[in-house]
Amino acid sequence: MTGKARRVMRESIHLIGNVNLDLILGPLDAWPRMGTETFLRDSEVRVGGAGGNAALASRALGAPVLLHASVGNDLFGDVLVRELGDLAGSLQRIRSETAYSVALAHPGGERTFFTTVGHLGTLDVATVERSVAAAPASFVLLTGYFLLPPLRTPATRTLLAAAKAAGHTTLLDPGWPSEGFAPDVREELAGLLPFVDVVLPNEIEALAWTGHDDIAEATAAFAGQGVRAVVKRGAAGASWREGDRLRSHPAPAVEVADTVGAGDAFDAALVAALHEGRPLSDAARRATSYASGVVASRPRSYDPR
Repeated sequence: MTGKARRVMRESIHLIGNVNLDLILGPLDAWPRMGTETFLRDSEVRVGGAGGNAALASRALGAPVLLHASVGNDLFGDVLVRELGDLAGSLQRIRSETAYSVALAHPGGERTFFTTVGHLGTLDVATVERSVAAAPASFVLLTGYFLLPPLRTPATRTLLAAAKAAGHTTLLDPGWPSEGFAPDVREELAGLLPFVDVVLPNEIEALAWTGHDDIAEATAAFAGQGVRAVVKRGAAGASWREGDRLRSHPAPAVEVADTVGAGDAFDAALVAALHEGRPLSDAARRATSYASGVVASRPRSYDPR
């Protein structure tokens, strides 16, 4: 390992995202009639949110991570702080109910989320900016953007600009906007991209974001804006561009048990590999394999072995 790589390994990855409690139920074959009651076979309660999932995966991978997020000041908030343990040091405790998501898992791996706003409506972005700007150059991953209303302001552009000025490599996984990728949403994201090095959408998001019907065209569109894209494609693995060529790495065949948080695990593994000094292509391959192992686990395990 080079001296430069050893220096990077001592510096924390800055993870900015939403943390909430997940209640995962299923399987649900079809929507029940309104006013009735349905028994579901499986249930699990765990730390959730894009930031929470990525933080737990980062810790399991041995990557040093500083989690910038908020939780409510109530029972659910206490549970999240306890479960996150050493990752909770930078959490902002908000005088609000803690947000939670009810995820209904359907046969075949698809799922439907119902999420409360709760504490997600409050995050002191200026405090996060000061922390990131003062830290040695490393990596900044911003995830769950559309689930954090405080980030959907000019403050995030300022935050990312400060991160770039401090020498950080910046990555963005915005997720899916509740209003869809309407023209004003694309314009909103376009204002962030000058300060982003890598975007990490899934396939549906990448196509809707760019307005293309083909992954090769979508990744080329991002490249035209000066941004590298690694597109998560579920069982098909991941795709990214190397120069003028589209590269892909298939996911290993696994029996899928739970897809909730798969993309977040992928993000964490990719950033962890970059943090080790590995090239993006190698990081994408590692992230694909790691996320496949995560979705095959029940109960959820982020252990890479």
